[in-house]
Amino acid sequence: MMLTLLGLCAWGQAGALEETPPQSATQSPPLVFGLQPFASPPALFQRYAPLRDWLANETGHPTRLESARDLATLVARGRDERYDLMLVAPHVVPLLLDHAPYHLVARTEEQLAMVLLVRPGDSIASISDLAGRTIAAPYEESRAATLARGVTDAQDWPDPPGPPRYRYYHHNSAAIAAFQRELTDALVMIIEGTVLPAPPPPNPRRPRHLSLADGSLVRILAQSERFPGLALLIHERLAEQVPDLDARVTSMPRDEAEATLLRQIGHRSFVSTHAGEYTSFRGALESMERQLELETPNPP
Repeated sequence: MMLTLLGLCAWGQAGALEETPPQSATQSPPLVFGLQPFASPPALFQRYAPLRDWLANETGHPTRLESARDLATLVARGRDERYDLMLVAPHVVPLLLDHAPYHLVARTEEQLAMVLLVRPGDSIASISDLAGRTIAAPYEESRAATLARGVTDAQDWPDPPGPPRYRYYHHNSAAIAAFQRELTDALVMIIEGTVLPAPPPPNPRRPRHLSLADGSLVRILAQSERFPGLALLIHERLAEQVPDLDARVTSMPRDEAEATLLRQIGHRSFVSTHAGEYTSFRGALESMERQLELETPNPP
């Protein structure tokens, strides 16, 4: 079974962490749009510049993009209310809703899934065959890594050789490159879940393959359930000024220009969402909550 990879794009690592657009002495400070660092800052800025411009037009405020060196820094800045708008993965949403005055605007339409991949001709036929092997994954707090650890932590591993060892990389592209250079035995990444069966088959009868962006073939060893795409959040100070931003975002594309915008940022559309969609993600970043001294609220 051959599948074509339709997931999030990945790029290099170097570059500034924020845009520095020119500003006149009389111009009000721009809004700050914080992007989760799933790619390098230059790549993120290039990809989401059309959305930045659209939001600036809709809100009536100049807007600049900003990312962070890691997810903990982004969340800490959100907690400190640095950002007016944020685009984050679903497992980050509860932290922002619980610990800062942010509200959900919309989420991207696509459903995503984690896949654990190996080379087609490798002898790794099941999760248990990963004992003592190495797995390339994006940064430790990424949704891909947290889901993959859930799969491998559920196994009883012989000692020796013990469980697989994760090697974490700053971005998706770095993890993919390490796997392609045969520095690791397996690869973890997020792809668009609609190309995969739901729910995941417990014992596929035949190997399932997909191709990476460069055309190289990989075999699917395991997959997660589907989960929501990226979430767009707004700080309450801006929400008061544009209370209908959610309706404007989810009505795209209203014309060809907005259709082009969506193609440029790699999302089909934005759809309505609510806090209940993210209840299952609460507690997914417990170590980060401890690091930032955040207290997870007790469920109602």
